Order: sequence, then C-alpha cells, then structure tokens
Amino acid sequence: IPDEQKNKIFDMFYSGANKVADSRRSLGLGLSLCKSIVTAHGGMISVSDNQPKGTIFTFTLPIGEVKLYE
Repeated sequence: IPDEQKNKIFDMFYSGANKVADSRRSLGLGLSLCKSIVTAHGGMISVSDNQPKGTIFTFTLPIGEVKLYE
C-alpha cells in the first residue's frame, strides 16, 4: 500500500487504485467496518509495511472483565 494511501484505507468506500483478483472493484467497506468494530470496543487499528513486501494490520483492544447479568 503506497504511503499516500495509508491514511485513507480505513475510510468508508475508499478502494484505492487496485482491482481485486476477479476484476471487480471492491466496495471499500471491509477495513472501514474493521475500524468501526475495533473503535467501538475502545481499541485502535493501524497499518504498516512488511519487509520485503506485503502489509501488516495490527489492532489492540483494552483488557477487562466482562460482567454478565443473567
């Protein structure tokens, strides 16, 4: 992922300049949904380069106890 696109890839409907493997354009929803879910749980998601090629997506979530009210 080019550096100039990294700040946009989590935006809804952003699909960059690449086409998916079957020649159809993606809708640009997948990473936006991931960010929404992670953020809703108080976490963060980020993207970085993998060397020599590829991309690494990292997310963090806060740790805590869950109280069940049954």
